[in-house]
Amino acid sequence: MNPTGNLGTPNLTNPPAPPASLVTGQPHVAKPVNSLKKQAMQLRLLNEISAKLQGLIGSDTFFTELVNIIQSKFNYYSLHIWSVAPDETARLEAQAGAYREHLRIGHQIQAGEGITGQTIRTKKHYLTGDVSKDPNYTSLSIPVRTRSELTVPVIHEDRVVAVLNLESDESNAFDDDDVVTLGAVASQIGVAVENRRLLQATRDFNRNLQSAVEEKTSELRHAHERILEQQRLLQKENKALKNLVNQDRPGMQIIGKGQAIRSLLQMVDKIAPTTATVLIQGESGTGKELIARRLHQTSDRTTAPYVTVNCGALQESLLESELFGHEKGSFTGAVNQKMGLAETADGGTIFLDEIGEMSLTIQAKLLRFLQEGEFYRIGGKKPIRVNVRVISATNRDLEKEVREGRFREDLYYRLNTITLRMPPLRKRKEDIPLLVDFFMKSSRFGGPNQRIDHVDPRVYEVLSNYEWPGNIRELQNTIERLKILADHNEIRLEDIPFNIRMPKARSDQAEISVDMSLEEVEKNHILKVLAWHHGNKTKTAQSLGVTIKTLYNKLHRYGILQPSQGQSGDSPQPEA
Repeated sequence: MNPTGNLGTPNLTNPPAPPASLVTGQPHVAKPVNSLKKQAMQLRLLNEISAKLQGLIGSDTFFTELVNIIQSKFNYYSLHIWSVAPDETARLEAQAGAYREHLRIGHQIQAGEGITGQTIRTKKHYLTGDVSKDPNYTSLSIPVRTRSELTVPVIHEDRVVAVLNLESDESNAFDDDDVVTLGAVASQIGVAVENRRLLQATRDFNRNLQSAVEEKTSELRHAHERILEQQRLLQKENKALKNLVNQDRPGMQIIGKGQAIRSLLQMVDKIAPTTATVLIQGESGTGKELIARRLHQTSDRTTAPYVTVNCGALQESLLESELFGHEKGSFTGAVNQKMGLAETADGGTIFLDEIGEMSLTIQAKLLRFLQEGEFYRIGGKKPIRVNVRVISATNRDLEKEVREGRFREDLYYRLNTITLRMPPLRKRKEDIPLLVDFFMKSSRFGGPNQRIDHVDPRVYEVLSNYEWPGNIRELQNTIERLKILADHNEIRLEDIPFNIRMPKARSDQAEISVDMSLEEVEKNHILKVLAWHHGNKTKTAQSLGVTIKTLYNKLHRYGILQPSQGQSGDSPQPEA
C-alpha cells in the first residue's frame, strides 16, 4: 500500500463478490470493458465535471464531490485528491475505494515523498504499470493490492495546487487515454481550485471587513453615547450656570412691596407648581414677562427650557414656522428641516407674548396643540407630541376681542385657566420710589459708568405724582436718561422732564372742576400756559398779564423752581 501515490485500474462494471480465499478483505475489481465504452464514459465524465464544477466552488465538500463524480463513472480501486501547500507538502482532502478504512482525511506527506511527491516536484503526470518494480513507490503495512497507478498534477499558474491519484489492483491498467482524460479533468480542477481560493479570500476579506466595520461601529456607538452623556452633563452645567447668573441679575426681580404686587406674587407662587395654562393680562410695560419667568422658575420645570415667542413681531407664515417648525422643501426657502420652538421647549415652558396679535388661522392650530399636546410641522405628515406648559400674555382686552370676532372663544377659554392681571404703575405708586432706587443703582440701566450719588427728595415726589402711561418701561427709560444726562452724579428737580414735572399741564387733563379751590384753578391755568409756551417764562408772564417776578414767586410756591433760581430764566429751561 502506498498512501502517497499508488492508485489503480478503473472498473467499468459492478464488482463481483470477493472470493472466499482473499485474506485482505478488499473487493475484487472486474476487468475493464472494451475501449469504445471506456472512451464514452470518459467523455461523459468530462461533461459532468465541466457542468458541475463551478457550482461546487463555494461548497465545503468541494473535493468530496469531485471524488464522487469520478468514482461514479469508473469505480476505481482507489481514488485520492491531495491539496498541495507552497512548501510542496500534500494533505489528503478526499478519497474513495480501498484506502478508506485505513487512511484518514487530513493525512499529510512530506515534500518529495513517494510517487505523489515526485509528481509535485516534476509537475508532470506519473504512470507506472507495475508498482512492485517502481523505485518511487513506497508501501505501508496496509492490506491493499495496488498493482498500477496514475498520478496527475493539478497546476495553476505554474504551481501544483493539487494532485489526483488513481490506483488499480491490476497491472498496466492505465493507458494514454486515461492520461489525457485525467489531464483534462485536472485542468478544470485547477481553475476551480484557484476560483475557490479567490472566493475564500474574498469571504475572508468580507468577514474581516465586516468585523472591522462592526468594531468601528461599536466604537462609534460608544463614542456617540459618551458625546450624548457629555452633552447631558454640559446641559446640566449650563442650566446650573444660568440659575447662578439669574440669581445675580437684579433686573429679573419683581420690585415692589405694595398690596397690589404682593397679592399678585402670592397668586403666582401658588399656581407655579401646577401645570395649568396661565393668561397674563395688563398694559404694555407692566412686567408681564417677569411674571411668566417667575412662574417657570418656581415650578418643577425650572431646569427645563424656557422659550419665548413674540406673536406680534412675526407674520402669520413666519410665526407658524417659528412655533411649529417646518420640513425641508415644504415652501420656498425651506432648504433644511427646522425644529419649532414648541418642540424646543419640550419638558419646559413656552411663553406666548402678545397672543392677542395672533391670526385666526394660527389660533386654530394653537388650539389643537393645547388640546392634544401634539402638532405637525409645516409640510409634515407625522404628529409630534411634546410636554410643555403654556403661558400667554396680552395687553388687549381678549373678552372684547372675542365679542368682536377677532379672537377664538374656545381658545380664549383654553388659555385662561388662570388669569393674572398686572396692575398698572399708576395703581401701585407706593412702589415707585423702590423702582427708582433699583434703576438708579443697577449698572444695567444707563451703563456701568453712570453713578448717581444723590437724588433730590422732591424728585421722588414728582415721579410719584406722574401717571406713567408707559408704566414701568417708561419709568425705566426715564431713569436711564436722567443717569446719562446728570451732572456731578446728582439728580435734581430741574433734571426731570417738563411733561413729568407738570403732569396737570397736559392737554388731556380735565378742565376746571367745581370742587377745585381758587388757588388750584390758578395753578392749573399758570402751568397750562407755561406748557403752551414750552417753558418760556417771559412769554408766559406776558400772556398771564403778570410780572416775571410774580410768575417766579408762584412757581417757587408750586415747587416747580428751586428758591435759588433767579429771574434770569426768560428762555426755556433745557429739558432732559
